[in-house]
Amino acid sequence: MKASEVLKKYADGERNFCHANLRGQSFKRKDLSGADFSHAKIQSADFSNANLKNAKFISTEAGLQGYWAIVTVIILLFLSIVLGFFRRSLVLL
Repeated sequence: MKASEVLKKYADGERNFCHANLRGQSFKRKDLSGADFSHAKIQSADFSNANLKNAKFISTEAGLQGYWAIVTVIILLFLSIVLGFFRRSLVLL
């Protein structure tokens, strides 16, 4: 569900967004007080400075999306290899 759709429904009085897929959506500085996001998928969603007073986030799926987790692991693996190589090079000097 797009952020614009959530905000329109919220403006129309709806507060139930249970099980919604909100991955990657931005709700920066929006008023979502009293909304129910229980069991929603909110990976990479941005709620920065949003009004979430009395909002529910019971059993939501949060955190990095799968591909970001994989990218992070690859970057960390690359850095550990590079740093290990330089460390061995310094020991040989």
